Amino acid sequence: MNGEVPRELQGFSWAAFLWGGIWAATYRVWVGLFAFVPVFGFIMNVVLGIRGAQWAYLKGSIPDVARFKSAQRTWVIVWAALSVVAIPGVGVVSALAIYGVKKYVTTTKQAEASNALSGMARGMAICGARGDLPPTSQWVPADLSDVAGKKYQSAASDWSTQSAFSCSGFALSSPQYFRYRWRQVTPQSGEFEAEADLNGDGVADNAMQQGVHCTAGSCEVELLISDQPPSGR
Repeated sequence: MNGEVPRELQGFSWAAFLWGGIWAATYRVWVGLFAFVPVFGFIMNVVLGIRGAQWAYLKGSIPDVARFKSAQRTWVIVWAALSVVAIPGVGVVSALAIYGVKKYVTTTKQAEASNALSGMARGMAICGARGDLPPTSQWVPADLSDVAGKKYQSAASDWSTQSAFSCSGFALSSPQYFRYRWRQVTPQSGEFEAEADLNGDGVADNAMQQGVHCTAGSCEVELLISDQPPSGR
C-alpha cells in the first residue's frame, strides 16, 4: 500500500465520528481506541472523523474504496436507526425513574402517619380500658394548609391540652407531614385519623384511619385503613 490516499477518503467520515472506538477497532486504527477513554472520547471521535479513513487506508484495512464507501453509509444508517429507537427508550427509563423516586418519597412520608396512628391507637386501647373513650379532638394542626406540601412543627400544648391525645399518651415532637385527630364514634369506640396534602394543591390526597373498640373493660386496636378519601367530618 503506497502512501497516497485516494481523494474519496480525504473528506470527513461520519461513520468514524459516530461510532468512534467501535469503528476504529473494526478497521484496525488502534489509536482510535482512545475514544473509549472518558474525557478524551469526544475529541478522539472528531479526530477519527477527520483522519480515520486515511489511517485505515494506510493500514491496509481498505482494499476496495468503493465497497468501503458503501459500508460507511450503512454504518451511518444503522447509527441513525438505533438513535431513533434509543431516544424514546431513554425517555421511558427516565420517566420510570422519576416515578420510582416520587413513589419512594411518598411512601416514606406515609410511614409517618402509619407509625403515628399505631402508637396513638395502642395508647388509646390502654386508656379506654379504664373507662369511656374521650370525646372527639381538634385536628393538629387545625388547618390542612399548615401541611400543604410542607411540614408542620407542633407545640407540646397542641397535644397535651386535648384529652384524647393526653389519654393515649401521644405527642409528636418532630415536624409532621400529616395532621391528626381522634374521632369518638361511641363511648366505647372511635378512630384516629390522619390526612395530608402532600402535593400542596389545597386538597387532602392521603388519608388513614385506625380504630379502637372496647368491650367489658378490654379494648382492641383495629386494622389500619389507608388511602381512603377524607370524610370531611
